[in-house]
Amino acid sequence: VIAELDSMKLLYPNFITSKVSIGNSIETRPMYMVKISDNPDINENEPEVLYTALHHAREPESMMQMIYFMYYLLENYYTDPSVQYLVNNRELFFIPVVNPDGYEYNRTTNPSGGGMWRKNRRNNGGSYGVDLNRNYGPYAYWNAPNGGSSTTPSSDTYRGTAPFSEPETNNIKNFLATRKLKNALNYHTYGNYLIFPYGALNHETPDSLIFREYAVDMTSYN
Repeated sequence: VIAELDSMKLLYPNFITSKVSIGNSIETRPMYMVKISDNPDINENEPEVLYTALHHAREPESMMQMIYFMYYLLENYYTDPSVQYLVNNRELFFIPVVNPDGYEYNRTTNPSGGGMWRKNRRNNGGSYGVDLNRNYGPYAYWNAPNGGSSTTPSSDTYRGTAPFSEPETNNIKNFLATRKLKNALNYHTYGNYLIFPYGALNHETPDSLIFREYAVDMTSYN
């Protein structure tokens, strides 16, 4: 991943920033972020979007589709009007690997592929790992009464000891505090789903119909 981000910067320096770390994982690996835009090193007054992948270590396709999408934007800027519009009128932030420790663990234990480790590598004292995707706050969502996460440390859906207890999710939280995002897309590869807010609630929200309309549009070809 590091090599791909460096290659993008080398090949398309006018459209992508150099990689920067938004903070380290629990095993002190950096979490890299880049921005794609027509003036990537300048903060412009344009809508901001965040793309993340690999919350779950055993879903590396989530990262790879993002790398391909980034290359698609960079390679087709001068030939595809839709790509050019996006790059010219948006600030697109990418964090391809939210869970570098889990990803490295799978690579080390299964170098030919197929590693099924999911969580980060938090030592729980007898077991390892917190499901980063279930470690976000606020507390009412982290502790939602309708299930979806576990309080058992050995569980694949263990949510941690508190919202943002893990450095990886805390890094995301701190990064978001520096931006004014209009949208965020968090990629997984578990199933053919597009899940929209708020999954922790058991009732509709005032903007549910808008999210449903977006979901229909976004999944019409995919």
